Amino acid sequence: MRGWLVLLLMLLLALAMVGPTKIIGDSTQHIALEPFDPTPVDDPPVAVSTPLKEPIYREYVWNYGGKRWSYKLQVPQEVYDYYTGLKRPPTNNYSVYVTDPVDDPLISAIAAKFVEVAGQERYSPQQTVEFVVAFVQSLKYVTDDISKGFDQYARYPLETLVDQKGDCEDTSILLASIMKEMNYGVVLTLLPGNPGHMAVGVKGENLPGVYYEYQGHRYYYVETTGTGWSIGQIPKEYRDRKVQILPLVPAPVITHEWTAKTTGNSIELKVTVRNDGTAVARDTKVYAALDAGNGKVYDQRWSDAADLDPRSWATYTLHLKAPPGVTTQLIVKIISDGHQVDESKGSRL
Repeated sequence: MRGWLVLLLMLLLALAMVGPTKIIGDSTQHIALEPFDPTPVDDPPVAVSTPLKEPIYREYVWNYGGKRWSYKLQVPQEVYDYYTGLKRPPTNNYSVYVTDPVDDPLISAIAAKFVEVAGQERYSPQQTVEFVVAFVQSLKYVTDDISKGFDQYARYPLETLVDQKGDCEDTSILLASIMKEMNYGVVLTLLPGNPGHMAVGVKGENLPGVYYEYQGHRYYYVETTGTGWSIGQIPKEYRDRKVQILPLVPAPVITHEWTAKTTGNSIELKVTVRNDGTAVARDTKVYAALDAGNGKVYDQRWSDAADLDPRSWATYTLHLKAPPGVTTQLIVKIISDGHQVDESKGSRL
């Protein structure tokens, strides 16, 4: 916990050190990040033993409303390294990339600046969305296998901002993060298929174009890859796809691995359960059994329950006994908040 608080403080300090720039008298409108006052935290300051690295500077240029816009950003190298070093959560619930808290100060500052500029320009709510969409659409489209060496490498919003490129899920995650901080109703829209696709849904009424009904509201399709796509305009290859709506709420992501040590007919099972998500995994416990076939077991055990914080893990130890001279198989199930969330089976014993 304390480690990511240090990164949070570094990010806040970086925002505080970026001052406003002057608007240059040409056709480009320069958006400056205003000074940001770090928010105090409960934990005492933690000394950083290694020297701070040089911050990362980025500039973005895009067009909207007949004007050319630019935005300059400063990101601590340590925070970028933190995200690139994170294991990608093994889930199709990409909301965990939006709800991760470490880059919240940066995304909030960006969102606040867009709101401020939209007010100065007297943009309507729809134009404000279009303004932010144009910013995200201006980022270079690149597939995972080209940019990261393998498929399905989803980026956190800060990674996409620093890399200044990404594929459909990366730019959708970034847009959803900014729009969420601007207090717009927004969801991620997953369109399974070959290839799969992701976009954003923005809550609205009485707009032209494609929308999805979700919990009594209309969410209009927003394409994030490539420039020129309007709200509600969907590429023809995705028009007939079924859609999965991903609300932007924190969620646990549970995985497990285990080792078994056999002594005679006794088996000592150690199960490590990880929560790589962004919400607490409540009442998490392990069920283990020795399979006897036909829905029966030779022995079974339950562990005690525990709550797993985001990005934490716990090891459970269980002991089972098998009758002599039988062939069996270990079955391990992870139960969290009353639901089975993961399962594995071992080789025959």
